[in-house]
Amino acid sequence: MNNYDFSTLNDKEFEEISKDLLNAKFNLKLQSFRIGKDKGVDLRFSTEKNNNSLVVQAKHYSKSTYSNLKSVIKNKELEKVENLKPDRYILVTSIDLSAIQKDELKSLLNPYVKTSNDIIGQQDLNDYLFEFPLIEKKYYKLWLSSTTIITEILNNAIESRTRYFLKRLKDKVKYYVVTNKLDLAYKILKKEKILLITGQPGIGKTSLAEMILFDRAKNNFKIHKVENISEAEDVISDDDNLKQIFYFDDFLGANYAEIINSHKTETQLTSFVDRIRNSPNKYLILTTRTVVLSLASDRYEKINHSSLNERQFELKLSDYNKYEKALILYNHFFHKQVDEKFYNVILEEKFYWDIIKHHNYTPRIIEFITDEYKIQDFTISEYKQFIVNNLSNPKEIWRFSYNNQISYLERCLLMTLFSFGNYVTERRLTKAFEQRLKYEIAEHNQIIDGNQFNKSVRLLLNGFISSTLYTSTDRNRRSYNFINPSLADFLIGQISESFSDRKAIIKNVIYLDQLNRFNPKKSIIPLDKELQGVIRDLINNDHFIIEKQEAIANKKKNNFNSKILSILSTYCTSVNIDSVFLKHFKLLDYLGNWDYLVFSEVLDSLQKIKDCPQSETYIKENFNKIIDKLMLRADSDFESEQIIDLFDKYEKDYAEFSKSEDGQDTIVQMIENIVETMRDELSDQIKDEVTDLNKVEEIYEEIFGTREQLIDELLPDSKKPLVLEVELDKQYWEDIIEENQIKESMRDFEAWEESEYRKENPVEPNSNENERIEKLFE
Repeated sequence: MNNYDFSTLNDKEFEEISKDLLNAKFNLKLQSFRIGKDKGVDLRFSTEKNNNSLVVQAKHYSKSTYSNLKSVIKNKELEKVENLKPDRYILVTSIDLSAIQKDELKSLLNPYVKTSNDIIGQQDLNDYLFEFPLIEKKYYKLWLSSTTIITEILNNAIESRTRYFLKRLKDKVKYYVVTNKLDLAYKILKKEKILLITGQPGIGKTSLAEMILFDRAKNNFKIHKVENISEAEDVISDDDNLKQIFYFDDFLGANYAEIINSHKTETQLTSFVDRIRNSPNKYLILTTRTVVLSLASDRYEKINHSSLNERQFELKLSDYNKYEKALILYNHFFHKQVDEKFYNVILEEKFYWDIIKHHNYTPRIIEFITDEYKIQDFTISEYKQFIVNNLSNPKEIWRFSYNNQISYLERCLLMTLFSFGNYVTERRLTKAFEQRLKYEIAEHNQIIDGNQFNKSVRLLLNGFISSTLYTSTDRNRRSYNFINPSLADFLIGQISESFSDRKAIIKNVIYLDQLNRFNPKKSIIPLDKELQGVIRDLINNDHFIIEKQEAIANKKKNNFNSKILSILSTYCTSVNIDSVFLKHFKLLDYLGNWDYLVFSEVLDSLQKIKDCPQSETYIKENFNKIIDKLMLRADSDFESEQIIDLFDKYEKDYAEFSKSEDGQDTIVQMIENIVETMRDELSDQIKDEVTDLNKVEEIYEEIFGTREQLIDELLPDSKKPLVLEVELDKQYWEDIIEENQIKESMRDFEAWEESEYRKENPVEPNSNENERIEKLFE
């Protein structure tokens, strides 16, 4: 049996659960009141003879002591009870009471408390919850105050990074407001196995995902918080009985640069989605901003044509109703125990209505305006203006703290962290910051503390950045990230407006991935001609660090050099890159296998370079060697078109190449790769849903048609037969169809079960929304 302390509930929620439990336990119909001072009544039951026949007072004292409760009863509540003169009085509290303490309270409230059983403490409430499990299920946040459940959840986190993440979530649960979106999210996840949560910044995408993860961990799911798809692929189990759920927050935003630079990232991502949908007991939760998903779908073919773009598993978070907004606001004030003088600011002239009704309201802004670190030094008038300013211009919520609460060097560290995009290890961040400090000493005569990194981190922790310590296979590792995505949004605006900030960041990058924030394809942060020259010169001077693991294998050297080619051709379009480009192109190795990242970056750079006569001459001289490597790695018709276009750009005759024996062999292999990939991708997309063999036959007809079209386009004068036979294995597909039909019938049964539960545990109709809000803040 669980032992709840009720700390995740606010005082109004505690009153509601008390009402539900007493009604169930004693078969009552207690009334709760909407507006006005309770005068000692939270709940009551009326008879013809006495309106106050049964009076209930709920005291949520989870953060207080028995002595405080006793003092309040003796000095405040007793007089109210005597005025009410109830036939029976029940006191409910979240404090765990001993028998002696119950007897003391009964004596104080004599004769209205008939028996010590009407003094109901924490353990009594837990007993009632065990007796009435449907009520327990109704109060979602309650589960997460259970020590037993928290322990179970942490045990179900595979690696220490995820365990640390779940520990931090425990403290955030109390602020969460359950809406109908939670129920809808469960339905989508159960049916589709993928949940994609989209919405504007700050609307609560991450919070919704986190609550679901907590719940799934409670139900024996192994939780994996991953930062990229490669991590997920490393830990997904082939054991169909092992329940796993993968969480990828801001899956396009945090990895945008990878996606727009490499078709491989798209392939990894879409392939992993298909694998999840075809694997029993495996689930995936993704979050992203609506605008980023739209951009990715519009620009990148494999995302646009993949199951990721079907959107049947997308949950769009939009606005909250007024009461939900009010409850989010109230929860933050209640659980953060914000100074009473600040709480009075929102009570005065019912200022909370201005907040709730504001068109820029988001949960993130509420979190910000109740952050003790940011508001502790405000006067009452300054605090009210602070709220107004943040609602009026939500993009600026960090400006005051950034400009007034940290020093110049702390801002330099934030800029350095910003350049990495997402989580960065302490080792990499330290090295990068040391480089920035050298620049500040030389350029701005800054006086640097010998322990500047640690000093700056201490000042930024909790208010601006977060730190995660997790254990890898060989050692403890610490990483850093922004405490909130809105800080990164603010810095984008700050850096976009400041050439000196852009210059300082770019002149001091030492890892290639620090340049991702400046990728011109994002069209967010300007990349001035002078800065393009800085990037080119850094590359030319071999400034960038090739980390140890990257230097181990020649394959990794290929990755480094192909990335250099991509950066030069994408970032440095207004400056001469010819000699630097040629230098790194010559370093490519053609003997080993190219992974998809190398392939896509080389292909992309070959298409883009212009006004590079030395490089173009070298490419022409080695064209067949280069084109063979590209063709043997291509696996889509889109990529084949890009490769064929290179013949015209570098003045080569494709018709002549396609007639040669070696050329035909290479083209045939490329067509086989494309057809095989198309067959696998289309099959994966329908595998977990198809219930009709005709659908499978349609897919295979599409594959046959594509193969014939590729032969006509790429080998128009050749009679050379293709080796690959795309045959329909009917028995294989009939077995899959039978399994899917069984799953479909199970879904129908689960839907029926859910309907029956709702009949047993109906949702109470909302009372007048405005009155509920008024009661909340009375």
